[in-house]
Amino acid sequence: MKRLLYTLIFGGLLFAATPEQVDRYLSVSNADEQLLELESQFSQMQENINRISTEDDPESYDMQMLPIRFKAYLQKHISEDEMEQILKLYKNVILLQFVSATADEMPDAKTVEAYVKTLKSDPESGTRIDLVKKITSQMYDKSSMALMFDKLIKPLMLNAPGGDRLDPKVLEKSRDIYLKRMVKETQDEVLYATRDFTMDELEKLEKISHDPAVSIETKAVFGATAYALEAFFLSLSKRYDISKHQSSQKPAQ
Repeated sequence: MKRLLYTLIFGGLLFAATPEQVDRYLSVSNADEQLLELESQFSQMQENINRISTEDDPESYDMQMLPIRFKAYLQKHISEDEMEQILKLYKNVILLQFVSATADEMPDAKTVEAYVKTLKSDPESGTRIDLVKKITSQMYDKSSMALMFDKLIKPLMLNAPGGDRLDPKVLEKSRDIYLKRMVKETQDEVLYATRDFTMDELEKLEKISHDPAVSIETKAVFGATAYALEAFFLSLSKRYDISKHQSSQKPAQ
């Protein structure tokens, strides 16, 4: 009983990751570069939308808040000890090799699709494909991907004009379609990014992907991305055409 009381009292007193730890993580994981790219892409999207907007003073989101909110979320949702585990993991040469490979700019979708199609046509590539699927399912797990829809796209649709009349079945189908597309695209991109990895390196990477620190990192990073972008997505809701989803995604009877 005494031990249970200590657990209840002190279990919530985990020290949050320090700003220095978060900065180190952003650097070694290449997340800082990805944040800059996201900031640039969404700034351009916002400019394009505002340019064609019929509103006299269209609402704009300060994109400089994106990295600030991202870092704040990581610091709040990863403990100091957990961040140390993650940083220790990034000392692994194979994981750093993977970070470098996935940091390279992806070619157009047709090039990736052609590579994957060729790979799947080779009977000897089955083991390689299975390994990459296992790696992807751990490092980009489906439940974490779902946060992007649940925290960004769903609120956007529900807050758009007419969103309150949106059929729940249409919303559910939109979520299923989104997740299937994201899983496939992620698997294909990882297959392409690791095309120069040896089977031994892929096996080592697959082993790393099961480390508990990977699960902690994945959930935190997807959560931080959603938190950083939720205000931006809501700012678009007034200009979002919900009718396109109602007409193109009729629920199955």
